[in-house]
Amino acid sequence: MEAAKKLLAVDRSRIASEEYQIGLAFFNKKQWKTAVRHFGQADRKSRRDDENYHLYTSCHGLALVYCGDVSGLNFCRHAAAAETIKAAVFQNLALAELHLKHRRRACDAVSAGLRIDGRHSGLLKMRRKMGVRRRPCVPFLKRDNPFNKWLGRITYSR
Repeated sequence: MEAAKKLLAVDRSRIASEEYQIGLAFFNKKQWKTAVRHFGQADRKSRRDDENYHLYTSCHGLALVYCGDVSGLNFCRHAAAAETIKAAVFQNLALAELHLKHRRRACDAVSAGLRIDGRHSGLLKMRRKMGVRRRPCVPFLKRDNPFNKWLGRITYSR
């Protein structure tokens, strides 16, 4: 009986991995809806103790966000909150946050991913592309305060 359970678990893991690979191919072709379907299958077929479980969930969420479904962001956030090994989960979260114009949260996700794997090429590329903002001139005022904007323009040197 135990051997049958192990065989079933290995089979489910293999199916989830295959669905993930198919979903990744469609995602790279920018066919978001088809990618959502395959990532969703990978997410459902994998077990919680699978090492790629959170990766499948974050890919599913990212594809949903690219389809226009904002609830996919929650998938990415939950996957990142539980992940401790794979930095790609944080890359997916950062991409989803950027797609929805949440720049600060995207920066936080990139930083968290780089704490896990400081040499992750995708996260390093994202950090370079996003750039770094200067501190506001008057830190106790909000960044979009007209006075802070005016001082920032004056003190900025090209």
